[in-house]
Amino acid sequence: MPEPDSFEIADVIAGEAWDGFVGTAVGGTAFSTTAWLRCAREATGCEDRIHGCYRRGELVAAVSGLHLSKRYRSQLVTPPLLPHGGFLHRPVDSDNPARWESARNSSASSLIRFLETRYSSVRLTHSPELVDTREFSWAGWDVGPRYTYRLPLPADRQELWQRLERRTRTAVRKAEKEGYRFRRLDDPELVRRQYELVYSSSPNPGRPPVESALVERFARAASDAGLTEMYVAESPSGAIAAAVVFARACREVFAWVAGADPAFRDSGAASFLYWRFLEQTTFQTFDFVGANIRGIALFKRGFAGDLVPYFHTQGCRSRWLRGLTSLRTALGTR
Repeated sequence: MPEPDSFEIADVIAGEAWDGFVGTAVGGTAFSTTAWLRCAREATGCEDRIHGCYRRGELVAAVSGLHLSKRYRSQLVTPPLLPHGGFLHRPVDSDNPARWESARNSSASSLIRFLETRYSSVRLTHSPELVDTREFSWAGWDVGPRYTYRLPLPADRQELWQRLERRTRTAVRKAEKEGYRFRRLDDPELVRRQYELVYSSSPNPGRPPVESALVERFARAASDAGLTEMYVAESPSGAIAAAVVFARACREVFAWVAGADPAFRDSGAASFLYWRFLEQTTFQTFDFVGANIRGIALFKRGFAGDLVPYFHTQGCRSRWLRGLTSLRTALGTR
């Protein structure tokens, strides 16, 4: 096993070489690429950072995020609204699982030690591919599981339709019978309004986990960069009942940001919107991006995807700050 001191940590410049690394890395997703980091920077006004772990001059692991600076506190976080970021590892050219584990754990340990000296707190949400989070636990970080549903999309959509739970098929048919329409639209301001409605009109109104103005800015930046497609379910009267912004990646697509008008909660519009998108998309895999709140998870379960865990990790220099950060994270989990 390589000793942690045999690694060198240095900043990585976003660009074509970085995107090439992300494309082959264990833990790499579209949300770690230059384009998405640039959108996060534009939406938040914060600096994006990539720290690389090098061994013998080669990049073997890295971590990306946004740098937040508040008074005397310096933080590195996975950008708001992005489902994944965190650690990435170069594939190990070996058939020996022990070698994979040794290489990844040693580079992870080096990155963790670097982050602890560089930042007062770090909050990262990793890709489902990163299944070994023991180095974080051994370093005293908080490690928590989160969940999403991932849905393989067969060529025969009738096969997919039969997999849906009966209640979901019934909701789709109801919306179709009542004349709801599915159409593409590019309107970041509408995304913001729909997002706000979810929280302002609930039985227990609360503050959205992400500021609605930031949602609009981020949706606009991603749309301008050609990273997303937005679709809506429109009622027979022309009202927008639900809206979803889908994020595209190589062979998979993500339900990135969604909103819905509670006035149409029983119309089946949301189920109709998702089904019509799944029916016409050419991507091979669909990710619902989060299934961590009971009501939301129940809705998404109706599409019969595979429940997939991923991990959120956070480390703080201060024990008191660590407790406060854990509380805020728990309240904001979707």
